[in-house]
Amino acid sequence: MSEDVALHPVEVDLLCTFAEVQPPFPLTIPDTGLSEPERAVMFRAAREQLARRGLADEDGPLGQADEFAHLLRFGDGVLDLVVAEEKTTVAAVVLHYRGDALIAVQRAADPSGTVVLRQATLDRAVDELCAIVPRLDPASATPFTLPRKALQAAFEALLADLPTEDGVRPRKLPPRVVEEILAVHGVDDRVSRRMVQYLQPVLGNGQAGVARRSGPGDDWHRCGDETRWLDTGNGRYQLGGDEDWTSVNPLSGAEIRAALRKLAAALR
Repeated sequence: MSEDVALHPVEVDLLCTFAEVQPPFPLTIPDTGLSEPERAVMFRAAREQLARRGLADEDGPLGQADEFAHLLRFGDGVLDLVVAEEKTTVAAVVLHYRGDALIAVQRAADPSGTVVLRQATLDRAVDELCAIVPRLDPASATPFTLPRKALQAAFEALLADLPTEDGVRPRKLPPRVVEEILAVHGVDDRVSRRMVQYLQPVLGNGQAGVARRSGPGDDWHRCGDETRWLDTGNGRYQLGGDEDWTSVNPLSGAEIRAALRKLAAALR
């Protein structure tokens, strides 16, 4: 298996332009340059950098850079993962086509926005995604449901008001403060008690899903259901449901692995 390849966002943008495909979610790749002349200069420098590392020649990309562009253009879709934990976020994408797979990982902690490419089988790529998800026990609570719109508004308010103990780790809000925030956003006492007891402090969250290109603009679109979870001081919960209700269920590491494998099967 070849070594990992680190790409600067401008190099990723160049490869996506070569493939005539927009960067897939959740990779954060800014548009290169403020004008066409500036874009051309920056792309020329990126091509030279790739060529120095044996990842391009006068005809186009080589090696894993070529594999990345090829899978973007002709692949069966992507399996994407976002994991947010405390003050850091990790974004990952698995590209797949006819047995070939590539995983691209971008960490928010990297100030350069570097995207690291690694060749893998699809099964191995799923293992890599599982390794990105922090270990956390499933929550010790029975499943329950919550009103989705009120829940979303309340969570946004809770996160905005969340204090910290040391500038990093969230501190549990006093129950009275939580109840006041929930009441303002239409969450009744029964739901409030469950949220106070089980769903805070919020330590992080994650989501995974499959996307394919379609439509007139050949843009990326979500296909099928997502797997979403919430990490709390009480453990990890899976979030599901429909437009009106959110189901909240304890979620184990084995269940996340099974969910990722099920999503990956859609790419085969």
